[in-house]
Amino acid sequence: MFDKDAINELTKAQAITAANEATTDKVDAVISLPNDFEVHDLEKYLGNRRRARGTMETSSIDDFAAYTTTYAEVGAAVFVSPKIMVANAVLNLGTPSAPGHADNRAQLRPRETAAYTSLMQVANGQALEQSRVAEFIEDWAHTIECFHDGASLAPGKAVSAVRNITIEGLRKVEASEQQLSASKSAFEQVTASSKDTLPTHIYFKCVPYQGFDERTFVMRLGIRTSDKPAIVLRVINREQHDEEMAHELRTKVEAAINGEMPVLVGDYTAKS
Repeated sequence: MFDKDAINELTKAQAITAANEATTDKVDAVISLPNDFEVHDLEKYLGNRRRARGTMETSSIDDFAAYTTTYAEVGAAVFVSPKIMVANAVLNLGTPSAPGHADNRAQLRPRETAAYTSLMQVANGQALEQSRVAEFIEDWAHTIECFHDGASLAPGKAVSAVRNITIEGLRKVEASEQQLSASKSAFEQVTASSKDTLPTHIYFKCVPYQGFDERTFVMRLGIRTSDKPAIVLRVINREQHDEEMAHELRTKVEAAINGEMPVLVGDYTAKS
């Protein structure tokens, strides 16, 4: 007659045997194990890893291409994300009938140029101090063109205009009260002016990423009027620029890997 402890030990032994058979025979199975079981991975004690997994990161298209073409497995693909300008190669994606683990990857992140980094720091729709915008125009005067409603402005004139913005305000308040009700209306008019002509648009020409083509970014200049003036710069059609640069990255990757795997615009996320 088996007591309770002996029955529990036999049950555990049978569960361990079933688990071992499921992993070594690579069968699709769901195994029921006691809660106090701990699974141990013995891969670190083997002579070789069971499979390659990890992420290689680089800013060099040539090195990205060399690595991906060397270690690509069946079904490997590259995904170019226009949101963050990164190309991710999934080297063990597999096929629909034999999907891979999708955890062996390579990532290409092109390096931004100093000019493009500076542009993105100021032309993001945030309110900036006058001095910040004036210094930006001064620093990049060699690659900037300023315009006021289509008429060209010298960068020096634009800097002077930005530095000398003033705020003029007019406020009129009318109020009336009656026995059972009260009403109040306010009219406020605020204007921004400068001794020199302010630019309405700024053209900024630069190479955004190393190895990319030069392009022109057009910024719209706006002013937020409060106690102290603030300037807002925003790149016109920013999303279109992102899409075009993503397609440029896709073209460069396709040429570098010589068509050995598909290159798609989009993001890929593996689900567990």
